[in-house]
Amino acid sequence: MIKEWFTARELADIAKERGLRSFPNSERGVRDRATEYGWNDLPDNLCRMRRGSGGGGGREYHRSLLPDAMAAALHAREMKEKQIAAQEGHREVSRRKAALIPVTSLRFRQRNAMEARGEILLAIDRYIAINGMTARREAILMFVRAQEEHFERAAVLAKVNAGEPLNDRERSLIERPSLLTDPNGFGLLEETLAIANDRGGEKVRVSARTVQRWFSTRDKGGIMALAPALTKEDEPVSEEFRAFLTFYAKPSKPTATEALADYREANPDTSLTIDQVRYTLKRKLNDIERNVGREGLLTLRSRMAYITRSTENLLPTTIYTADGKTFDAEVEHPVSHRPFKPEITSILDVATRRCVGFSIAFKENVISVTEALRKACCDHGIPAIFYVDRGPGYKNKTFDADVNGLMGRLSITKMHALPYNSQAKGIIERFNKTAWNPLARKLPTYLGEEMDKEAAHFVHKQTRKDIKEFGASRVLPEWDEFRAMCEKAIADYNATPHTGLPRYRDEETGKFRHYSPDEFWQLHVRDGFEPVPVSEDEIDDLFRPYEIRVARRSQVFWNNNEYFHEALEAYHDEEVMVGYDFADASKVWVREIDREEGQPGRLICVAVFHGNRRDYLPLTAQRAAEERRYKGRLNRVDKKRQEIEEEFVPAGLLDQTDAIPMEPIAAPEAVHLVVDNKEPTRVSSRRNIIRTDEDLAAWAIENPEKLSANQLRVLRSCLERPAAREVLRMSGIDLDALRNLIRSAAA
Repeated sequence: MIKEWFTARELADIAKERGLRSFPNSERGVRDRATEYGWNDLPDNLCRMRRGSGGGGGREYHRSLLPDAMAAALHAREMKEKQIAAQEGHREVSRRKAALIPVTSLRFRQRNAMEARGEILLAIDRYIAINGMTARREAILMFVRAQEEHFERAAVLAKVNAGEPLNDRERSLIERPSLLTDPNGFGLLEETLAIANDRGGEKVRVSARTVQRWFSTRDKGGIMALAPALTKEDEPVSEEFRAFLTFYAKPSKPTATEALADYREANPDTSLTIDQVRYTLKRKLNDIERNVGREGLLTLRSRMAYITRSTENLLPTTIYTADGKTFDAEVEHPVSHRPFKPEITSILDVATRRCVGFSIAFKENVISVTEALRKACCDHGIPAIFYVDRGPGYKNKTFDADVNGLMGRLSITKMHALPYNSQAKGIIERFNKTAWNPLARKLPTYLGEEMDKEAAHFVHKQTRKDIKEFGASRVLPEWDEFRAMCEKAIADYNATPHTGLPRYRDEETGKFRHYSPDEFWQLHVRDGFEPVPVSEDEIDDLFRPYEIRVARRSQVFWNNNEYFHEALEAYHDEEVMVGYDFADASKVWVREIDREEGQPGRLICVAVFHGNRRDYLPLTAQRAAEERRYKGRLNRVDKKRQEIEEEFVPAGLLDQTDAIPMEPIAAPEAVHLVVDNKEPTRVSSRRNIIRTDEDLAAWAIENPEKLSANQLRVLRSCLERPAAREVLRMSGIDLDALRNLIRSAAA
C-alpha cells in the first residue's frame, strides 16, 4: 500500500537517506520550509494534524506538496521496499515448501548442501560462545574474513612451493594457523564451503549476506529450510509417450528405434523424437516400469521387493515344505535300461532346514509325493502344515478329498504357494540347488547349462550306442546306485553347517559357526521337543489312498479287478472305503465310512483278488498305467506309419519277371573213413542245430571262440530288444556275461 501522509521527521529522514541537497535533511529544516511555503495554512486534504497525538503532536503533509526531486526519491524508496517485500514473499513460499517436504525425500545434493550450511552456522554459533561475543554480525564478518585469509594463505603457500620470495605480511600469514580450519577457530573444511555454496564453478566463498540469510532461514524454518530448492522440477510423462509404450512394451522386446518407427507409422503427425524417447526411458521410468509388458510377471518379481520370513520361533515338524525337481543328469531306467532324467521329490522341515524325506520317480505325481511324505512322517513325525505349490502332485483328490483325503486323515493343514511366487518357497528352492545340482555335476551324463556341449553330445551318442549294441551302458548310473548317491547327498547336506540357521561357538576350534540341520534338530530334542509319531499299526495303512466304492454280493471292484471277502455280505449296496497299494494289487483294505469325522472308519476286512472279468492275474495301478501308455504309443506309431505310406507316391512301376525256381540241393553223401584197415565208420556231416536264441546264447557263453559274425549280430539284436532280454533272463542266461562276451568280440 502506498503511503500518502508524512511527518517532518519522516521527510527529513528520506531526504537524508537519498542524499538530496535540494530538500532539508533535518526535522527543523522541514518545518521551516513548510512555514515558508504556507503548507500549514492549507486545507485538511493537504495538511492535517497527526492522528492519535492528542491534538498537539505536529502535522502531516500530503505527498502532493513535495517537489519533484523529493517525489522521485520517495518513489524510488517505495519501489525498493516493494522489491524487498517480494523477495521476502518468495522466501516465505520456499520456506513453506521446504517445511512440507520430509528430510528423507531430499535428493543427495539437497541433503549435502543442507548439512553443510547447518555445519557452518553451528561453527559460527560455537565461535560466538567461545569468544563471549554478543553480536552475531561481528562473528559473521569474522567468518568472512577468515575465508579470505584462508584462500590468501593458500596462494602464499603456492608461492613458497614455487620458490618465490615473500613479504612480511605474507610470512606472518602462513606462520599463524588458519582461523577457518583451526579447531580453536571455526574448525571447518574447505570442502564444506563448496558443498554449502551449491553452485558450479571454482568459487567457494560464502558472503556475509548469504550467511545472514541462512541464519534467518534456520531461525524461521529449522535446519530443513536450509536445503536448496531444485533448479528444475520433474515434468510428468507425456500422453504421447504413453501411447508410444504400447509399441515398446511387447514380449518380443523391440528396441526404442524399432518401436518408434512402428509408432510413427501408426501416428504420422507425431512430434516424438528418439532423443525424447531415450531420455524418458532412462530418466523418468524406473527399471520395473521400463520392463512392464516386455517381461513376464515371474521375471519382474525377481526385481521387486520381497518379505523375508523368519523361522526363529518355529519348532521342528511345524511346517514341512516339498517340491519336485527334474534331475539334471541321465540315469538308467530300472525297467527299460534306457537313459532318462528322474524326478526327485524332497521334503524339508522349515524350522531346522533338515531334509526329512525324499522319493525318486519317473515324474512328479501323487505316488512320489505320498512316498516322500510317508518317509518323512514315519522317520521324523507328522507335520502341522504342509506348504507346497499348486502342481498336480499336491493338488488332487488323494490329498484333498473331504472323506478319504490324505491331509484330512493325517490332520495336516495344506497350504499352497501363490502362482509365480517361487520366492515364498526359497528354502526348498535353495535345497534343490545345494543338494541335487552338485550331485548331477559329478555324473558324466550331466545336462545342465554349465556342461560343455561337445562333451554332452559325445556322452549322449555313447550311451545310445551302448544300449543299441548291448542293451545297457556303463556310463549310465544304475537305479540302485543312483538311489545310494541320493541318500549320501542328503546325509551330507543335513550334516553341513547352514547359513540360514543360528550360530554358536565350537568348543573344539573356539570359533563361531552355524548349526547344521542335524545339529539344530538335536538341539530342539535336547530342549524337550517331541514329534507327533506314527504308531506301528498305522504305518502300513495310514498313507494308503482310499476311494469310495459300493459293496455288492461280498465283492468290491477297483481298477477293473474283483476283490472278495465274506465279511462284505453285510454291507451289500452300501458305500465303503477301499484302500489300495500302488505296487500290490493282490488285496485291498476295506473300511467303513465315519460319517461324523468324514474319514475312513473301522477296518471291515482285507479283500483278496478273485475276479475273472478281464485278467487271470491282478493288475496293479502302476502296471495298468504302463499298459495304457504302451498301447497308446503303439497306436500313435501305427497311425504315423500309415500316414507315411499313404503319402508316398512311387516314381514308377518296375517291370517284374517271374522268379526262377532254384533246384533243390542234394544232401551230401556220408563220408566213410577207414582207420587201421578196420570197417569204415560212417560220419554224419550234419552239424548241431541251434533252434532258439536262448540256445544260441547258452552255447555262445560256453564256446565264445567259435562264434561267427552272424551269430554275434543275432545276439546283439537280442540284447537291444527289452522283450528278448527278458526271455533270455527267464531262461537262466547271464546277461552281463553275454554283454561282456559281445564287447570283447567287438574289440
